[in-house]
Amino acid sequence: MSSSAFARVAPLAAALLIAGCNPDTVLDVPDPDVVRPGTLTGKSALPALRNGVLGSFQVAYSGGGDLQNGGHEGIIQLAALFTDEFINAETFSDRINLDARRVTAANGTMVALFLDLSRARAAASTAARKYAQFDPGAAGHAEMIAIDGFSHVLFGEHYCSGVPFSTITDDEQLVYGDPQTRDQMFQTAIAKFDSVITMARAINSTQLESLARVGKGRALVNLARWTEASAAVAPVATSFSYAIEASSNSARQNNGIWHYFFNSASFSVADREGGVGLPFASDGDPRVDAEDTGGPGFDGETPFIVALKYAEATTPTVLANGIEARLIESEGALRAGQGAAMLTTLNGLRGSVGLDPLADPGTQLSREDALFKERAYWLYLTGHRLGDLRRQVRQYARTVASVYPSGSYFKGGTYGTDVVFPVSADERNNPKFQGCIDRTP
Repeated sequence: MSSSAFARVAPLAAALLIAGCNPDTVLDVPDPDVVRPGTLTGKSALPALRNGVLGSFQVAYSGGGDLQNGGHEGIIQLAALFTDEFINAETFSDRINLDARRVTAANGTMVALFLDLSRARAAASTAARKYAQFDPGAAGHAEMIAIDGFSHVLFGEHYCSGVPFSTITDDEQLVYGDPQTRDQMFQTAIAKFDSVITMARAINSTQLESLARVGKGRALVNLARWTEASAAVAPVATSFSYAIEASSNSARQNNGIWHYFFNSASFSVADREGGVGLPFASDGDPRVDAEDTGGPGFDGETPFIVALKYAEATTPTVLANGIEARLIESEGALRAGQGAAMLTTLNGLRGSVGLDPLADPGTQLSREDALFKERAYWLYLTGHRLGDLRRQVRQYARTVASVYPSGSYFKGGTYGTDVVFPVSADERNNPKFQGCIDRTP
């Protein structure tokens, strides 16, 4: 993706006010640079649509650094805060409550996130429809469907059952969508990834096929279909990577994870949060690369430990890669009772970065612990952790208190009981939405 395109084309999705749509304000777009869906027609407009989608998805995924407005959180930062990857190091009550697993549907930070991810998803869907009309089967067509598919996966992993998926027509009419259960979101994503695989094969794009295969494997794992997931990712090279780019062209285009460390000291790398979290800060693992600054965060009290994984404003954020493919295969081997095969694959990855091999811990429970720890370190700050905590409860019979931070909260009170994100309160404007179907893992 050309980073300069971000400066030329504001995200089309800013016109697509899907989450919390108020029919009286859906067409109010204050930014004069916003690309509206009805204004772009013909094949020549497709690159602008594509760049707008990728820019919009960046904000929803890794956030941005709009300094005038204090930054823009993506799903990676907020899920990290909700789980055991980050702790709160500032004073903003909405994010403190998120860190403490006390989240209401009216939480302003969460309302904004739901809107951003909905915009990105709707923009990708619109762009895919335009490609189908003017350049069907092109690489951009496949890529837009893939981004739509990953948006569904992120909704399914992070939110309660009952997320509605609304759309905007070319003449900018709002079409309210029906709520989907968690599993329906993953099934929808799989269908989209299958379409991408077919398109990618037709144009001989190994990159796009690998992107779709990793996305499909991720969705299948969430559905406990481990054998199918392993088969889906088997052709993906370990060297494959697809990243969401960041740019220094404007603050909004900066990597948002970098921004919240280096510009605002808002979050700190967690260490055994809530007594059950992983020792991300103290383990000395190069995949986390945590550095203790020796000083406090924005609140003047919380030790400020920086994750150097995103050390620059322009550092890209991986959406899918071959390492995840191998982790999916490792879990497939574990579920098939092939602990030795699991360790062989995990140790192959570890050896590639100079880490010592893992020994067989001896029991199935301990092997599960080892797998999820490896996933947590390899996939640190890529938006996978909440999905994995949910799966440990749902698929591996772990208790909530054994995997989610629990007990006394370090900024006062106790951790709450939330295990998923609620759908934004603004979505109540959708007459088809009556609240979360359930808020279970």
